[in-house]
Amino acid sequence: MLSVIKNAFVKRRGVLIVDDEEINREILASMIGEEYVPYYASNGQEAIAMLEAHSEALCLIMLDINMPVMNGMEFLEWKKKAPSSLRNIPVIVLTSERSLEIESLRNGAIDFIKKPYESSEIIAARVARIVELYETSETILHTSRDAKTGLFTKEYFVFYVSSKGEELKDMDILALQIVNYVIAEEMIGRAKMEEIMSKIGDFLRHQREIYHGLGTLYHENTFLFIGDHRDNYDAFIAELQELLRSTPNGDRIRFKIGVYYRLDTHLEPSILINRAIHSIEPIRNDSINLIHAYDNALHDKIVYQEKLVQGFDYSLEAGQFIAFYQPKYRIDGDKPVLAGAEALVRWRHPEYGMISPGEFIPLFERNALISRLDRAMYAQAAMMIAEVKKTAGIDVPISVNVSRLEIFDPSFTPYLLDIVKKNNIDPSLLHLEITETAFTESTKELVAIVTNLRELGFSIEVDDFGSGYSSLNMIADLPFDILKIDMGFVRNMLRGEKNLNLVHTVIDIAKMMQVQVIAEGVENKEQYDYLKSFGCNYIQGYYFSKPLPKDDFLALALKENQQ
Repeated sequence: MLSVIKNAFVKRRGVLIVDDEEINREILASMIGEEYVPYYASNGQEAIAMLEAHSEALCLIMLDINMPVMNGMEFLEWKKKAPSSLRNIPVIVLTSERSLEIESLRNGAIDFIKKPYESSEIIAARVARIVELYETSETILHTSRDAKTGLFTKEYFVFYVSSKGEELKDMDILALQIVNYVIAEEMIGRAKMEEIMSKIGDFLRHQREIYHGLGTLYHENTFLFIGDHRDNYDAFIAELQELLRSTPNGDRIRFKIGVYYRLDTHLEPSILINRAIHSIEPIRNDSINLIHAYDNALHDKIVYQEKLVQGFDYSLEAGQFIAFYQPKYRIDGDKPVLAGAEALVRWRHPEYGMISPGEFIPLFERNALISRLDRAMYAQAAMMIAEVKKTAGIDVPISVNVSRLEIFDPSFTPYLLDIVKKNNIDPSLLHLEITETAFTESTKELVAIVTNLRELGFSIEVDDFGSGYSSLNMIADLPFDILKIDMGFVRNMLRGEKNLNLVHTVIDIAKMMQVQVIAEGVENKEQYDYLKSFGCNYIQGYYFSKPLPKDDFLALALKENQQ
């Protein structure tokens, strides 16, 4: 394949000689030898016309600087903004003014030949070398294509970015990401998705002529494009939206764009690319905004998150991840009684202090660290159950959150059995909270695993009931012991009779199924009174207690037992 392309370039041996003196044009033509076909222009304007008419034949431009109508520097300025097929043809500047060398090179010239000319052998050798480099780069250019989209490969894209040098300061990188790619592919089929991706590839190739850049399919669902800086990309987005609307099934595709403006020339290409991709994160779940730019605030956030990820191993070993315990009270008797707790992870960071789980849990989920953190919490919860028994003399069940990913891990069940054995506790005291939405996929496999866990003695809680779409359809088939009403229902229950009746209905459903029910997020006496009157078994929330550190929870358990 390479030889075929190189042979094609052998025929592309035209050299455009631009000089206002006819004798100079003839001298240069004789110097470059019979291997090249000379084309002539006497000024910059004529050169543009020749370039546009014969670009497919030309492999080099030899350009005088001092010419009438349009001089060489003006031609170089025009060429920098020309389409890539013209812009990429190399230029050798010819002038007697040595002071113009640096300016010529900055304006895009690849070499400089001083008048009066050196020997014809030296001129011919320099021309041959530049043409060889051009042909090699064109060969790479034409063989570095992705078969699916027709765009350049990501390896070539990285090479291209790394080759731009100081030019990067006037360029942007865009990351165009298809939202929920896997789901979209399932909806419309792989073949149709590939057609759409190919269309987007065509779109980006067209943008190359407008923005003087190039694109690549960097990941399965993420395109990258580098091009001249623009203050906004409204036209870019509008054209892409129109393309998708006019493409079969394209209206099902949602996209987000991250942009890193005016690239930092001191950074590695991988960092520049990552900054563009990271720029999407703030608008990933935004239903309105389609584009977001990298800025200092986002930079600080990324640095902060990277520090958290990098510090995970040390913090885990150092015991900086600690379980807090939010009490659960039984309220269906004469008076509220402590009846359990939920273990909630907290990070006591040496630099940042107490970090909210809302900051680090999604981060660890994205970086495949969450399973290790979960298991550290399971171990702490099991030890806490044993310590409450030893200190307060009572059995207090503690629930832990279990991710869908964790459930399907073959080592999950053996790990649970190991920690209950080590702490000499009954498995029924370790409650496993499984989010209701986890049951919406691979239901049969999940039900089989949960059934086995129950048979081994573990108690199962369906967490966040009502937060998913399939609650009433699936609840009859789920093997569980306790239903936990999503706190959103509890928070809204006093906002109208419909909301109140909805909570009452959920509690009635639990009673009919002969399972216990917990209401979480209870914050005031009015909520408590309604839930008690509805027959709710347990409540959890700030009305009774915020999450407590280990020693405080032990003291609470001891006090409850004494009372």
